[in-house]
Amino acid sequence: MKNLERIKRQILRTLAKDKASFWELVNYQDAHLVDFLEAIKQLLEDGTIKYEKPYFYLAVGSLQILPYQSPGCLFCSPFEQNPFWKQILERFIEITKDRPLPTSDFDQGFIFPKDTVKRTAFIYERGDLEGAEVFILGDDDLISLSMALTKLPKKIVVVEIDERINQFIKEKAQLIGYSNIEVYSYNVIEKLPSELYQKFDVFVTDPVETQKGLKLFVYRCIQALKGEGSAGYIGFTHREASLNKWYDFQRFILDSGFVLTDILRDFTTYPEEENQWEDFYRTYRIMKEFDLSMPDVDWYKSCFIRFEAVEKPKVLNIEVPSNVEELYFDDESWATPLPSYLEKNIKEG
Repeated sequence: MKNLERIKRQILRTLAKDKASFWELVNYQDAHLVDFLEAIKQLLEDGTIKYEKPYFYLAVGSLQILPYQSPGCLFCSPFEQNPFWKQILERFIEITKDRPLPTSDFDQGFIFPKDTVKRTAFIYERGDLEGAEVFILGDDDLISLSMALTKLPKKIVVVEIDERINQFIKEKAQLIGYSNIEVYSYNVIEKLPSELYQKFDVFVTDPVETQKGLKLFVYRCIQALKGEGSAGYIGFTHREASLNKWYDFQRFILDSGFVLTDILRDFTTYPEEENQWEDFYRTYRIMKEFDLSMPDVDWYKSCFIRFEAVEKPKVLNIEVPSNVEELYFDDESWATPLPSYLEKNIKEG
């Protein structure tokens, strides 16, 4: 999605709610003033909006756009004052209550349902949801369904290795009545299907956090983006990623033609009880190094990061992991479960 088109959408959804002054509109979009003014001029020239000092307003009564829906403060009390987002959250919790539980074979774990909707709302706030073609690599958190409930994306494509999740998404999308969703069975170590190259405005992924795996996940997502103005969102922790790893990753992002626009620290939390991953702890390195009891708090938190392409994304050469061990484990993987088949091989070996 080109940046100017994103700004126009942010302006139009604001004016679909009510007329607004120039200074009010500035607060409902993210661009610097030069691009913002250009978007205003284009909308005036094509007759989509009108200006009668001091207010701008929609000139086309039949314009099909959802009026701006504020999710509120996403850190303190999200969704409480807005029926649209409150209903999205309620429906998301209801349709995902029978979701597949995590398996150690794919280093899985999902965040609180409310946090998944918070991520969706943040993407909406940034203007990256309405009319967007969205690519999701790995979807334990089921953000595809949260997005589908809004009915705002033009299209959603999920590529996911776990067939249980794939089937679940297909069934629930049908229940929601959102037909513009495609689900691919896909292993990130393999090449991305050719029909998915350079087709998307936005990507979302929660990558594994090894040096090789982190870059591989984002590399595959970059391959799927259309070009300048496209945006990416990832979950990234401080639990298994040192500042050196963050530094290396940020250099990778910059070298790929992107700029980091947002880092929401500890924006989402992985609930211990709901994930039911007590058995995972047997193989955690941290449990073997220290005589620890099981956690009594939800301690694993993730930042949410947005970056945007300021030029045509560069697909850099990276080292692709040769196997699952290289994908999931490095020196900082202290809370990553050993896949069942690797554990079996170790025991038998």
